[in-house]
Amino acid sequence: MKPKLKELTERGKFSFLVALAITAMLVLGTTANAQVGAGGNYSTLKGVVIEKGTKAVPVEFAAVIVNPQGSAGMTDKNGEFNLTKLSPGKVKVRFQFLGMENLDTTVVLYAGKTTVLNVEMEYSSFRLKEVAVVAQESKAGQATASNISRQAMDHLQTSSLSDIMQLLPGGVTANPNLSTAKTISIRNLGGTANEMNSLGTSIIVDGAPISNNANMQALSPTISGGASAVGGGASPSSGIDLRTISTDNIESVEVIRGIASVEYGDMTSGAVLIRSKAGREPLTIRFKTDPNTYQISVSKGMHLGGKAGNLNISGDYAYSVSKPTESYAYYQRATAKVLYSNVFGKLASNTSFDFVLGKDTREKNPDDVRSQLATGAKDITLRFNTNGTWNVNYGWLNNVKYTLSGSYANKHSFQEELLGNAFAAYSMSATDGAILSNRPFQRVYDINGVELTNIPSNETSYYATYLPNEYFSRYDIYGKEVNIFANVKANLTKTIGGVFNKIIIGADFKSDGNLGDGKVYDLKRPPYRNVSSENSSPRPRKFSDIPFVNQLSLYAEENLLYSFGERELSLQVGGRYDVVADKSALTYRLNGSFDLIPRYLTLRAGHGLLAKAPTALYLYPENAYFDFVHYNTLGSSTVPESEQLLLASTRIFNTENKDLEMAINTKSEIGFDFKIKKMRFSFTGFYDRMNNGYNLGSDFSTFKLIEYTQYKAGITQPGHTPKLDFKSKNNIFVNYAKPMNNIESVNKGIEMEIDLGRFEELRTSFFINGAYTRSSSWNNGHSFSSKKNLNSLEKNIGVYEKAVSKEEDERLTTTFRATHNIPSIGFVLTLSAEVKWINKYWSTYGNDTMFVSYISRENGQVLPFDPSKKDDPEFSYMFDSKNPRRYIVESVFPAVIFNFHLSKEIGKNMRASFYANNMFNCRPLYENKMSPGSFTRLNIPMYFGFELSVKL
Repeated sequence: MKPKLKELTERGKFSFLVALAITAMLVLGTTANAQVGAGGNYSTLKGVVIEKGTKAVPVEFAAVIVNPQGSAGMTDKNGEFNLTKLSPGKVKVRFQFLGMENLDTTVVLYAGKTTVLNVEMEYSSFRLKEVAVVAQESKAGQATASNISRQAMDHLQTSSLSDIMQLLPGGVTANPNLSTAKTISIRNLGGTANEMNSLGTSIIVDGAPISNNANMQALSPTISGGASAVGGGASPSSGIDLRTISTDNIESVEVIRGIASVEYGDMTSGAVLIRSKAGREPLTIRFKTDPNTYQISVSKGMHLGGKAGNLNISGDYAYSVSKPTESYAYYQRATAKVLYSNVFGKLASNTSFDFVLGKDTREKNPDDVRSQLATGAKDITLRFNTNGTWNVNYGWLNNVKYTLSGSYANKHSFQEELLGNAFAAYSMSATDGAILSNRPFQRVYDINGVELTNIPSNETSYYATYLPNEYFSRYDIYGKEVNIFANVKANLTKTIGGVFNKIIIGADFKSDGNLGDGKVYDLKRPPYRNVSSENSSPRPRKFSDIPFVNQLSLYAEENLLYSFGERELSLQVGGRYDVVADKSALTYRLNGSFDLIPRYLTLRAGHGLLAKAPTALYLYPENAYFDFVHYNTLGSSTVPESEQLLLASTRIFNTENKDLEMAINTKSEIGFDFKIKKMRFSFTGFYDRMNNGYNLGSDFSTFKLIEYTQYKAGITQPGHTPKLDFKSKNNIFVNYAKPMNNIESVNKGIEMEIDLGRFEELRTSFFINGAYTRSSSWNNGHSFSSKKNLNSLEKNIGVYEKAVSKEEDERLTTTFRATHNIPSIGFVLTLSAEVKWINKYWSTYGNDTMFVSYISRENGQVLPFDPSKKDDPEFSYMFDSKNPRRYIVESVFPAVIFNFHLSKEIGKNMRASFYANNMFNCRPLYENKMSPGSFTRLNIPMYFGFELSVKL
């Protein structure tokens, strides 16, 4: 184990054991304290919830949540609720109901007494005095997070989950686009670590994560060193494709950017928590359109009567073209969701079924006669989820929460095209050491009668060939991804003196597998070779042969709240243990806040380790295949067809990395919140450091020295293939990629949110957010030079120092939003001005002009390199010229984007919305410093869209 990882693991182990010890001591007191509680040390909260503006219309099935202890209940048909055995002290009570504004209030509970709280809730609409159309500071949990409400999504006119990211601090405006796969990246500007950041962002819907762990829709990742998705959709090396998540059946979204609770696992960057609509809702029909996309959605929530519960049904269809001038490339999405919610005594539960169809299509371009390229990727997903809360209220045990989910994703990707310049050796064999000729069953001998072919008994009908210069090829990739997730956690609460304790103990299990047929193609017409990897060759692979990836996790967490006077001290400490395959990680999370000046100034800080388990792509990579031609006269105009012969051998290498570790990210942050009157100022400094992110790369072990023999015609006989004679023998290298932990990154910066509140005279609220972010990312492995020696088949492999180059990105972005609303007519207009004050990117280099060692062509050993031999013919060919402009920093001058969003309610049942991005089409030209004379258009193109919503 690496020293750094060992140190982090030991720290995680210590914190985890501390959390378990605290929990154990608290649980031991459960029985005894249960009797004390029965004697009157608990409090009761009851009351009635009615619709605002009425005197007695009850709100049935409204959720009532008491924090920080997490007790929850629901109102009955009369709008009444009754929560017993609550810990005394100051608590925050939240009332939630689909289609209504959340209502938050603070009350003080007294031991042995009943507190009555009657509230009025109002329906969410743009006729309210204050509307929530920006990302709001989350009040749930200890981590730094933002909450995006249903109202904000309606005003923004989102088409998929990716559209909401522009509301976060530092987020930038992006025109809605469903033509390419979308992923989420948190506190990161891109670069080498971008895919790892996305993979480490957990998307959690109704308590269950959506998994991309069994995705294998890539052609030859161990040869190419990358896992680009074929035909579209999410890459196996990144997070899920957010286009498949429609926002029309979402009630709210919480984006955790800081140090999340230990109950959220298998992530390194952060989490996105999605709460689906559940409960009554009028029949709502929405239609959206913009220059590239149109979308229609329908939703309805109904009460089934009596104690039968609620049923919510929704669905949507979206069609998007890549460009209006390229109608042959388009994306389609269809979703449907059925969610049933009910209360059974002390158990409140939600059960849902989801259907998702995502389809990328690129038909043949009528004008593309040469390549005739066509691609496609279809994803049909079925998902089941049931989750609930059992309010036990016995002793310290407040409630038990559970989540059980399962999904099945049927994926099909394909690519077909007329290949050109396709000359390459290719063997059908999938056996290491097999030697085949160009005819099935044919055996080849040397002049001494020794057989040169080696035909496996199960491959007698296979043969080797030299592919023609041009042929039509198609390959398909069939994936059937299965995911199972189960979680159970217990919430224990108790007030001891002036200290409130909330303890979470939980466990979850996740299993991911792929039952698909995998890569399928006609062996006579294989996919195009990988030009960058000499002698490499693709092979079919059956995904159902890959083992399932099973992960078991245990966690415990203490949430402590101490009140003294008007001040509050809040601490959260937790530990988590994850094990997958033969790998494990012990991690911890710490968060704390303190009211330095009550009601005005709060300080907060957090620190923790977050771990992401390797996916099937990294745990079970495919083998690397290479084909070598020893003799070839195929296609020769001077050799009769009956005498033409090709002899080729196959070498196969296992690319698994037994030393692969779980990726761990260290996150730290510190910040403060300052409130004065109606204004709030929030600043958060963060520092994230990852030392062992996943990648597919090369090291010394992936360069294999092969003894390569060539033959010439020896004994010839008319009408027969020749017997071969020895011609030459050389040592040649082949190289492949294997799973590694070489991705390192540092993301640091400051996030800011300034809420100036609503100015009644102007009917306008002002909100400013932004972030300064500096991202550095690099591959911490060696880089290699494998340039050819023009005078020989043999070559040395030059080895540069580790982390020879780093990608650097720096950005300061602020967005000023002014929201003007006229409640009486349901009119809301948001104007925003977004400025990138700093936008820089560059690369830093170590010694990238001189090798530190080389892999010898003679014996494959790694030897130190003597710089004085740079001009020696044995080594001089390995060097290439370096562009002197690589040191230049691209620093883009500030540019502003003005956007506006308008929403207008028409009567009680209709709403029309319109938006325009970059409304003044400000797109100045920037001359690239690295390529003088070339220019880049800044800012996004002007874009607009319209939405009409009708409630029946």
